[in-house]
Amino acid sequence: MDVSKFTGAGYEYNYRQVSTIPEPTVASYCASLRRRFRALRPESEAAEQWIARTYIAVKYLLAASVMLTSAEFAAERNLRIVEPYLGYYSLFNVSRALFLMIPEQAWNHGRILKETTHTKVQNVVTDQLRTLSPAVSEDYQKTSGRALATRELLSYGFPAQGLKGELSSVAVKLDETIELCQFVAETAQLSSECLESEFRDIPETEFPSYSESLSRFYEYELRTLGDSVIDDEDYYRLGQFIRHSSKPWSLHLTGREGLVEDFFGAWAAENDEDIPDQYNPDANWRIIFDFQ
Repeated sequence: MDVSKFTGAGYEYNYRQVSTIPEPTVASYCASLRRRFRALRPESEAAEQWIARTYIAVKYLLAASVMLTSAEFAAERNLRIVEPYLGYYSLFNVSRALFLMIPEQAWNHGRILKETTHTKVQNVVTDQLRTLSPAVSEDYQKTSGRALATRELLSYGFPAQGLKGELSSVAVKLDETIELCQFVAETAQLSSECLESEFRDIPETEFPSYSESLSRFYEYELRTLGDSVIDDEDYYRLGQFIRHSSKPWSLHLTGREGLVEDFFGAWAAENDEDIPDQYNPDANWRIIFDFQ
């Protein structure tokens, strides 16, 4: 199925999961999204907002990918204690990517995620997936609930049997998490293609040199310390997109090669020594999303 004829994108993304959805369902889904994105075009700072949202969504897809490949690495070495954490947060991060690509979720001057709970993200994503596949939506709702319950239990209660015993029937298998993350990530890509298509011919806009709403995504608050830190890479990348783009692109096009390589490279060993059997963040980086 050529999904681009429904999204209006000028290229065809390699959909592994969405391609299994009936064509009329995908067509209806995209038509609805395009209408809703079209209605947002006249809003003040719409282009700046959606450029930022696509960049942040790509970062969440990258984060989920690092977590899942880390989970694979740990599973191969029986490092099971990290499985619940990595599994839950990989699914949560990919869910936030989709959440950001839903037109009805208000930007609120960049406070969209700080004011959004885990439960709200899960509920919104469940509803969004239902329009594409009721079966996947139900699976997502149940699986994310199980993943959260397991993570909380091993964070606060810590049963003596670990992931064995009755908890083994609740814990989510890694391959289940990967497959579900793929579907959610592709749904976010689908939405971003519709966004790109509808914003393609908006007037050129000159953005301000500083934006308080955007600063929330490179200045990170350390609440317990009453302090904050600035991430230079986020500052540079986000600023680069805002300076050199007058309209948002799809997630696939936003995830440029340099951005992707630098993100995964940040999780490589701190020295250049070739240590046998160490985690390689560059391995299988397309585990859930077809990055460039």
